[in-house]
Amino acid sequence: MENKNGSAMRRVWSKYTSLNGSGVLIAMIVYIILISVVAPFVTGGTFLTYTNIMNVLRQQSYIGIIATSMTFVIMTGNIDLSVGSLLTLLAVICAQLTQYGPWVAIIVTLLLGLVCGAINGLFVAGMKLNAFITTIAMGSVYGALTLIIAPGSTTRVQEPVFDMLGGGFVLGFIPTAVFIMIVFVIVLGIVMSKTVFGRRLRAIGSNPLAARFSGIHSQLYIFLCYCLVGLAVSVASILYIARSVAANPQLTSGDEMLVVMAVVLGGCTIKGGKGSVWGTIIGFLFIGFISTGFTFLGLNTYMQWIVMGLILIAALAIDAAKEKKGG
Repeated sequence: MENKNGSAMRRVWSKYTSLNGSGVLIAMIVYIILISVVAPFVTGGTFLTYTNIMNVLRQQSYIGIIATSMTFVIMTGNIDLSVGSLLTLLAVICAQLTQYGPWVAIIVTLLLGLVCGAINGLFVAGMKLNAFITTIAMGSVYGALTLIIAPGSTTRVQEPVFDMLGGGFVLGFIPTAVFIMIVFVIVLGIVMSKTVFGRRLRAIGSNPLAARFSGIHSQLYIFLCYCLVGLAVSVASILYIARSVAANPQLTSGDEMLVVMAVVLGGCTIKGGKGSVWGTIIGFLFIGFISTGFTFLGLNTYMQWIVMGLILIAALAIDAAKEKKGG
């Protein structure tokens, strides 16, 4: 009887560990428990509260939205490293356009994000340029455009619509930014896991040659994924300036690393063909809780980046080991 129970437990455990982000979820739970135990002795405060959880989600909602869309691109075996610079560019443009009205700013920002995503998609999918180099180059272009448009200046945003997006609540207890992120995640999660589009992305990333012989128009799907990322970045930029109530050229420096880290920690392999939106969200939450936990304990910001970098390297090493074992 004990052998049967042990065998059943091993099967359950094996099934669980095969899920995307399962190891990160365990690590996140352990980390939250550790911080919750240590925090009262260090700061005298309580870490695991509803307010803190909502603050984590609200402050990092823009990262969650971009990371969710990035999962689609990485699933195809590509990447977009221009998202941090594009986020800053769109945030600055959106902030400056608020002088013509909040809805003008929002609509133009969404359209510009879609156009920028399409440009990246045309280079990578249409011209078949290397995604890594191309998106780094486009990131430089977006960064330079930001400095041209707003050379070191900060643009303040004072609009009721943005106040509602940054500090308002849905149903009286869910921050508006968090609610938008949840809707975004649910929709893209369903698209990835339950539709033909998601299955074909997985096929493209797993075996591009087989996908092509199966009649899948790989380049079109890759192009659409980049358009999705551009649109997600525009939504994220709107939420970011709504929360910060200002935009400047140094607004979101280095955020592309957090986005990629969330996707990789969630179990999406850089080579493509493996991953899920749900796993990415676990990775995003882990990053959010690490950052908030460090801040809660009063630890140095630079130390946070050191830890983040080491975690990303460890995740890539584990991913490489799994690929080697599988191969």
